[in-house]
Amino acid sequence: MKKIECIIRSGKLKDLTDALLEVGIGGMTVSDVRGFGIQRMRPETFLFVQKTKVEIYALESQVNEIVSVILKECPSGKAGDGKIVIMPLENCIRIRTKEKMDKAIV
Repeated sequence: MKKIECIIRSGKLKDLTDALLEVGIGGMTVSDVRGFGIQRMRPETFLFVQKTKVEIYALESQVNEIVSVILKECPSGKAGDGKIVIMPLENCIRIRTKEKMDKAIV
């Protein structure tokens, strides 16, 4: 199991969500975030840019397809398109049913 986090431009969220639902993700969490990267040439008041963070718990077999969807739907071709991070997920437990691991994700 893996946790996929991506920071994207907020305007790309609808297209990304639609495409991820088509490939059968079990769910995702979305947060409004602010931050900056290596591009620091903005005036101080604009240093923290509004972005969207998407978190997805996925089976190993889904990771490549999910990353491909993100890479297809989210680029604008300009600096600041965001990042994708893939991390190991040691365990996952659905609180309502107490299902664990793969059963808690799908």
